[in-house]
Amino acid sequence: MRQAILKILSASLFCLAGGASIASDYPQKPIRLVVPAAPGGITDIVARLVAAKLSIEFGQSVFVENKAGGGGRIAPAEIARAQSDGYTLLYANAVGNALLPAVVKSITYDPIKDFTPVALLFGYATTIVCHPSFPANSIQELVEYARKNPNKVTVASGGQGSGNHFSMELLDSMAKVKMLHVPYKGSGPALQDVMAGVVACTHDGAAKGAVEAGRVKALATTGLTRDPRFPSVPTLDEAGFKGYDMTWWQGVVAPVGLPGPVLDRLQKALRKVSEDPDIRAKAYQAGVNPLWGDSIEFQRVIARDMSKFKSIAVNSGIMLD
Repeated sequence: MRQAILKILSASLFCLAGGASIASDYPQKPIRLVVPAAPGGITDIVARLVAAKLSIEFGQSVFVENKAGGGGRIAPAEIARAQSDGYTLLYANAVGNALLPAVVKSITYDPIKDFTPVALLFGYATTIVCHPSFPANSIQELVEYARKNPNKVTVASGGQGSGNHFSMELLDSMAKVKMLHVPYKGSGPALQDVMAGVVACTHDGAAKGAVEAGRVKALATTGLTRDPRFPSVPTLDEAGFKGYDMTWWQGVVAPVGLPGPVLDRLQKALRKVSEDPDIRAKAYQAGVNPLWGDSIEFQRVIARDMSKFKSIAVNSGIMLD
């Protein structure tokens, strides 16, 4: 018994010493930050800002690797199987690490069991925009028009089961109306057809230029607080749909089993990145706002959003293969 206790104590001391060594030595080589999107979009732009700042903070290269495809599920599936040593990270977003796992039957990873959340970094809301000729000029008028004209208000999305499809279905459910979903192959083409008057409305996160040019009109935003890009546009929560919240987040996760000292080192570094005024200004220009959350808070947000997306999927009949 005495020998067994001594072995346990020796192992514990070894782990403590090893943990301290990992914390002080990490990182000793370049870090790979995998982005589940193609180059040039909001997710990629902001991930590169984070990677560049982390490189300075660590004195080691943090390089971005784009892994688009599968609607955002290819990158998380790969990182879930990677070694959890802090040298392979995922720049996760709400679609790949909350929405898809909630509604896709064939998904091969679990956002809760297969990842260690490191830090929640940024978030953005979408904006409900309509063609200038559409008769409604407020979200209340839009809902009232939809009640009088069920399945007549056409709402474009980036595709069946996309983020803006979920935004639309949640509004339909809370407002007790039924609008006509028109899926496109991406949010860009959806917004183009709203500007052209082919479709009445859409929920879009990158419509600022179109609003400023007068090509669409903004009726409401989908976060709980007003979007700084549209300070005069009310949130759906303000407009009477209490609790409506579709904030799309971005953050960093690692494969499950990340050593505690490495998690602590990464989290502290990412906190500095998120608080950097230059990063905040450039992220804002890209269309996102700071949304800091530590590992515990990030885990709570992921679990909450998975539950929300599952509920919307069940109520609206959205289920993907």
